[in-house]
Order: sequence, then structure tokens, then C-alpha cells
Amino acid sequence: MNKNDQIAEYLKTKQRAEKELEDSISGLYEMGVRFVSLAEDGTPEISALQDLLPRYEYTLEDFEWKAIYDDGTEIDQNGDIERHFGDIDQSKLAKLVYISNFIIDTSNQEKRLVITLNFKDGTFDFLNCGAMDIRGKLVYPIFGDKKLILFKRKRETFTANVNIEKKEFSPTGDKILYNRYYLGYETGDRKLIICICPNGEIEIENI
Repeated sequence: MNKNDQIAEYLKTKQRAEKELEDSISGLYEMGVRFVSLAEDGTPEISALQDLLPRYEYTLEDFEWKAIYDDGTEIDQNGDIERHFGDIDQSKLAKLVYISNFIIDTSNQEKRLVITLNFKDGTFDFLNCGAMDIRGKLVYPIFGDKKLILFKRKRETFTANVNIEKKEFSPTGDKILYNRYYLGYETGDRKLIICICPNGEIEIENI
């Protein structure tokens, strides 16, 4: 291969790589993956397609839960103090609500995504999210004693930098975050869990 043909091949490879990089980043954004880097003052700078609220920079949580009791009192995951699953009194629980720390473009007055588990009858309500086929599977009441299921799966990946001269890869310090939030209950031999993805997609894990 002569030099001109070699240059042409390298340029084609470069163009393909740039297009693949653009497509992969776009796909990651659409999934709700966050690219996090630290600014000079130490605050996180987050890249995302969604309009993230300042609350996200404080917690790095796409969704936060709120427990609402039968008497109307509430406890927040990140209120005056940080709360954990064990702080929820399930004997008094009326609703468990997940609320997004980002907003979407919608005509609804509430711009955030809201997922509510009505703990007494086991049904779910969705605002600004949830495909119709998913909703249709979660509207049938299930009464009786229940055990709340509430947890998160977290993925952190550090990006790498290519050093051509040294022929090595090294971390850049940027983090890629992908958190999924799980909500549901167990009653007898039945377990129902939904997965809330950071892009707002809802999946049924077990029914």
C-alpha cells in the first residue's frame, strides 16, 4: 500500500471511530448514564441529556425515596439527616414514593418523575413515566401482610485516557455512574419488584 492509500485508510478509520464514539456517548446518555468530573472548586460537573436539579449534585442520586405514613407524616431519604431502609416503620407505611432529581419536558405541572407504591393494596402509580403495558400489570390490588423491598444497584466506572506516546491507558478521573432503583414487596410466596432506570424507564423484575 502506498503512502497516500495508507493515509486515506487511517483517515477513514479515524472518521469511523469518531462516529462510533459519538453514537456510544449518545446511547449512554439516553440510558441515563452520568459522566461526572470534578471542577476546580471540587463540585461535580455532570453531563446528561436530562435537566438535572441542583439536588443531584448534592446526592448524586437520580431518584430519592420518601416514606408516607398512615397519619400523613413523612420521612425523606435525604432530609435533615440521611435515612436508610431500616428507618422505615413498615407497620405504619401508607406509601413509598420515588421522586426524580431531574425534570423532563412535559405539559404537566409536575415536571419530575414520580413512582408511588401504595403499600396497603400493593398497586403502583406513575407520573410522567411508565409505559402503558407496564402500568397495566401493576394496577391489580394485592392485600395482606407485606414486606417492603427497597434497594439500589450502583455502578461506577472510571474512564480511561489513551497516551499514544507511552502506549498506555490511564484513568482520567472522570466517573461514569449508572444507578438503578428497586421498589416492591413480598407477600407469602409472591414477590413483585420494579426497576427504575436513571432515564425513567420502568421494568418489572419479578411478578
